[in-house]
Amino acid sequence: LLSKFDARCLSNLAYANAIAGTVPRLDDGRTLFDHVAERSGPILEKFEAQHLSNMVWAYEKVGTHNPALFDQVAKEIGARDHLGTFNHQNLSNILLAYSKAGVRSSKLYDKVANHIVDLNHLGEFMPQSLSNTVWSFAKAGESHPRLFEMVADHMVGLNNLDLFKPQALSNTLWAFARADVSNPSLFEKVADHIISSNALSPFKPQELSITVWAFAKAGDSNPRLFEKVAHHIMGLNDLNAFNPQELSNTVWAFAKAQESNPRLFQQVADHIIWLNNLNSFEPQHLTNTLWSFAKAGESHPKLFQRVAEHILSLDNLLSFIAKDAAQILWAYSSADSVDLALFKKMHDHLEANVDYDSLDEDDQTALLRAYQKAEHASSEK
Repeated sequence: LLSKFDARCLSNLAYANAIAGTVPRLDDGRTLFDHVAERSGPILEKFEAQHLSNMVWAYEKVGTHNPALFDQVAKEIGARDHLGTFNHQNLSNILLAYSKAGVRSSKLYDKVANHIVDLNHLGEFMPQSLSNTVWSFAKAGESHPRLFEMVADHMVGLNNLDLFKPQALSNTLWAFARADVSNPSLFEKVADHIISSNALSPFKPQELSITVWAFAKAGDSNPRLFEKVAHHIMGLNDLNAFNPQELSNTVWAFAKAQESNPRLFQQVADHIIWLNNLNSFEPQHLTNTLWSFAKAGESHPKLFQRVAEHILSLDNLLSFIAKDAAQILWAYSSADSVDLALFKKMHDHLEANVDYDSLDEDDQTALLRAYQKAEHASSEK
């Protein structure tokens, strides 16, 4: 039946099923998306820009892994003389699909970036498209400094950022920080916009945490922004809307940026302590949380005790990489909260499963100091 479908019909079929969230499985055991990919590959040159964009968007949306199709689409786009028929949403959706699907295609990213840069202006790009574009480059680990510079210049040159929703703002900041592209003017513009806002209620926990994380990661200090975010969080009835990553990223940002706020740290600690369990906290979340409290000099013995009890209750520590273990032990020793049982369990894990050479010099030094402190505490007992 699909042999009678042209490019537009194939694209629409995939798109419609993605919108519905369905992946029909046919009588031969293969999915409809498998058959659509097989039929589409040989005729991709007939696909218009919107068809290609909808196609890869649909496959990523439903989580259907088809590297062959993505490779064919990338080659087809690369073979075209120009991308003049692709609008800003087509381009950003294509990049978003590839980055989320984890499909690498440096040539595709370069072609799209060079096309955008050659436009000389970004007036037709909607805020979400701008954000998705730089986010996709950062997520995929693809570098294109001129593109990032152009996006930053465009945003800084706008009269205001009122058309940028919190997600677009936070994801743009995340992209620049993740890609290690320094642009103080952009960060200042976004900070001024957020600070001047009447309230931060439109910002979801993820957007708040990403925003302060990006400022801390980029090394762009803005005390007024951090103060406003802290004030907003402390005004909430509870932190139940924050997941472990958002909690840990938030305190990490304040500690990294050296923005002291004892009340905020106290609120986060109290929230974690009163949770039924810490099973939703991944090792990285625990590591960042403990490191942040120790780095900020925020003493909270009950928090450290609760985390220690959780780690000691685990059957094994195989999910803890060497860096996690080193930073956790450093945090306990720095906070003068050495738990000998925890140190022994971490030590046994490191000895059995970890190559110490995988630690950088700073982590090796931190681990050595933690062991020395634990040894001193043991001798006193």
